[in-house]
Amino acid sequence: MGRISVAVLLGVLLTAGCAEELPSGPPLDMRHSTRDLMAGMIDASADALWAAVGTVWDENGENHWEPETEEQWLAVIGAAMTLVESGNLLMLGDRAVDDDQWMVHSQALVDAGAIALDAAEARDPERVFEIGEVVYNACQNCHSIYWVGDEARGRIDSE
Repeated sequence: MGRISVAVLLGVLLTAGCAEELPSGPPLDMRHSTRDLMAGMIDASADALWAAVGTVWDENGENHWEPETEEQWLAVIGAAMTLVESGNLLMLGDRAVDDDQWMVHSQALVDAGAIALDAAEARDPERVFEIGEVVYNACQNCHSIYWVGDEARGRIDSE
């Protein structure tokens, strides 16, 4: 009985020692907080997307604007791409406040940015305008639960 136990123990140890290790990947430099990402990337990109197409009526009549040049469209594409990747960045490391709603809302930003990216790449100003609401709702739905640095609202502070 003793020999069988030793053999089983050795077998378990050998099997555990041969387990495949997961690749660790490259190191991530996570020097920016959620607040930094919001101020430096997400807010600016959302604002650029929302400002890309619009119409205002005033005393001079209707004033409509939309991207006309390739450079202007590339700026809208860049803003949408930044929203997609920012959603991914919010899910990394200590930025993820929880594995529940934080992840759902971060993925919603990825999804909204991807829809905006499709519209911008299609050079479709009407769709870019319409998708502004999708992006707004993704942002607002997250902010209704998580709010950086505004404890007075009774929300979760993500830092």
